[in-house]
Amino acid sequence: MTGDFETLLPPPGELVPHAPPMLLIDEVVRQDETGIVTRARISSDNVFYVPGRGIPSYVGFEMMAQSISAQDGCLRRESGEPPAIGLLLGCRKYSTSCDWFGEGETLEIQASPLLNEGEMRSFECRVRTLAGQELAHGIINVFRPSDPDAFLAEMKAGHAR
Repeated sequence: MTGDFETLLPPPGELVPHAPPMLLIDEVVRQDETGIVTRARISSDNVFYVPGRGIPSYVGFEMMAQSISAQDGCLRRESGEPPAIGLLLGCRKYSTSCDWFGEGETLEIQASPLLNEGEMRSFECRVRTLAGQELAHGIINVFRPSDPDAFLAEMKAGHAR
């Protein structure tokens, strides 16, 4: 058999250390060296849903972070590792062109790596409609501990003192 075929990517729940209702992305569309593209459907069962309005656009920031986590989950999976925590350090210039993401919309979230310096990472992220209209943009900085369990144990020990 010849021709192009699309590789089936695992669902976000297998890549991100989140569970419903806090898992906000529904599908991984693409993941490669240029980054990741995920999708989120805006519906009334979302924990942030406000009847008659939808989801506040600031929630796009968390969708971006979860998309970054899904990319990390894909990379860890390729290495035979399970999903692990990462720490969100901050966001520069998060901006939106709307106040709400409307019920019934499907949003596409793109996260493209800008910096990969050991455990420090930075991504340029965008939230768009399926028609390509940009609704949100930001640069997200994250810390990806190489050994999350050791990092958490060290943090716990530091707080016990």
